[in-house]
Amino acid sequence: MQRKNAHPSKVVHPRTLGPLTELENHLPPEWWKTLFNALYIKTDADVVEDAAITVQEVDTIVRTVGARRGDRILDLCCGQGRHSLELLRHGYKQVTGIDRSRYLVRLAKQRAARENLPGKFHEGDARKLRVPDNSFDIVLIMGNSFGYFDAARDDAAVMQEVRSVLRPGGALLLDLADGSWMREHYQKRTWEWIDKDQFVCREREPASDKQRLISREVIVDAEKGVIADQFYAERLYDEAAITDLLLENGFEAVKVHSGRRTSSDRNQDLGMMEFRIWVTAVNKAKKPSKKTSKVLYPKVTVLLGDPLLDDPIKVNQQFNEEDLETVERMRSALSGLEQYTFDYRNNHALLLEELSAEPPAFVFNLCDEGYQNDPLKELHVPAILEMLKVPYTGAGPAWVCATTSISSAQSQPLSMCRFPSNR
Repeated sequence: MQRKNAHPSKVVHPRTLGPLTELENHLPPEWWKTLFNALYIKTDADVVEDAAITVQEVDTIVRTVGARRGDRILDLCCGQGRHSLELLRHGYKQVTGIDRSRYLVRLAKQRAARENLPGKFHEGDARKLRVPDNSFDIVLIMGNSFGYFDAARDDAAVMQEVRSVLRPGGALLLDLADGSWMREHYQKRTWEWIDKDQFVCREREPASDKQRLISREVIVDAEKGVIADQFYAERLYDEAAITDLLLENGFEAVKVHSGRRTSSDRNQDLGMMEFRIWVTAVNKAKKPSKKTSKVLYPKVTVLLGDPLLDDPIKVNQQFNEEDLETVERMRSALSGLEQYTFDYRNNHALLLEELSAEPPAFVFNLCDEGYQNDPLKELHVPAILEMLKVPYTGAGPAWVCATTSISSAQSQPLSMCRFPSNR
């Protein structure tokens, strides 16, 4: 029966293959290139657009991986950015989302801009990430976004890419369907209304190799008829298989967390989202290359301003949250330099005593606040290191003296200052 507001001359031809005896031969090899669009958002909205579910999952993510405010987090296969955006709302400012779907990435960017959130979202293939090595402290692959490829070797390629962009010792959190549970409990045929105008019919069957579950969705509009007939698949990993995959690709400390049953307001056919496992692993430190040149100073002492003292050049004359976060980011970045160990000193009350008692092998001098956070005593720190004959980065005391004089009083010509020899 035609609705009253339908155009009488408009004939809609259903785009469907009709009844099928099997699904696998109709599965496009790269189905994931086109599936994730506005229809995906609508058919899976009972989970992927449920704010309460997302908040709960992000709270669990933070606890599970021990995320810190300064951590660099990659949300791989981020979709419309629901986890990324919620992490940003939680105060995690270094969050990057990467996904293959242009539609979903644009949606994530729009939502971030609307809330003035600082996240970055990019299109990209999880097998070939255009990201520098050791760029992240945490990598997340959430919402059954793993196991889409025809060949298992592509899943291994994803793990190799994750390991490359994750710093040594960094954490991976993988959220995927419990393969053992799905093999026993998947629903062969279902249908459900997704809103007042549209409903979706689903069929499922195992692939011929029993390693993947093939799904078909026929989406029907009550006025327009069939608007999509689409296929997708996911590799079914049980606890042993996913553990082996991670260990074989350079991860360690693999832990499979207890199964998670998903609930939603609609609570009808949850499909691959119904029962999932969360898996955490640690990126194993890479062995140094035999061709790597010898490091002159493998042990480095980093000198910083004292956060317990007043600082006249800062807001409210004290270290603030942004300053502490910057230090945390630096520590995280330096931890990715495998050939070095770093010791941090910021207690100026004991600084002279500690440096004199046990002079460091090498100092990375970031104490630009000055000794005891006094900008007029910036030259004191390199002067102390000079007296102790400790090599260090940055300008020597004579250069600091020159720049201070020139910028403040213009009282001393540059030619009158003494400069240290090059280091």
